[in-house]
Amino acid sequence: MRSDKTLPHLHDAIQAAFLWYDMHLWDFEIGDRTYQMKSEAFWIEPMFGPPVMEVTTKKLDFFLNAKVPPVIYTYDFGDDWAHRIELVSTRTVVPNEPLPRFVGGQWATPPEDIGGPPMYEVFKEAQKNTNHPEHDWAKKAGYVDWAHDEIHADAVSEQFAKLQRQKTRRTSRWVMEG
Repeated sequence: MRSDKTLPHLHDAIQAAFLWYDMHLWDFEIGDRTYQMKSEAFWIEPMFGPPVMEVTTKKLDFFLNAKVPPVIYTYDFGDDWAHRIELVSTRTVVPNEPLPRFVGGQWATPPEDIGGPPMYEVFKEAQKNTNHPEHDWAKKAGYVDWAHDEIHADAVSEQFAKLQRQKTRRTSRWVMEG
C-alpha cells in the first residue's frame, strides 16, 4: 500500500485479503487512540477516555516513523476479530504501479460471520471431522473448497485487482443511506 493512503484504504485491503464483505463496524486502535468512521446514524462519543478520532484523517505514513505504537484493527464488534498490523518492509513505489497489491499468505481465511475466533476453531474441527455434531453447519458455512492449509490466492488477488481499479473509495456497506 502507498503511505499516502488512509486507514479506510487499509481496512479495504484487509477485507480483500480475508475475502470478507465489509458488512460490520470496524476500528483501528493506534497506541491510546481509537479511529472510527464517523456517521450521524451510528456515532456515539465515548463518555470516558480519549475522544474517538475520525478514521479518514489518519494517513498510513505514520507507519514510517521510527517508533510506531501497536496498531490493532478490530472488525465485527460482535465476533471481535482483532488483528495486529505491523509494517514488514518498505520500498519505493514504481510509477503507475497498481496498488494495493497482495504479496502472499499462508492459510485460508475465516468465512464472514462465522462467529469470531472461538467459533472459527469449532468450524475448522467440524469441517474435517464428519462425525462432529456441527459438521453439516461447517460444510454450509465455509467456502465450497475451504481447507485451512490453502490460501485462496487467486480469489484474494482478484479482490485486490478490484481495489486497484477503484477511482474513489466506496462507502462501507454497513453505512445506511437515507
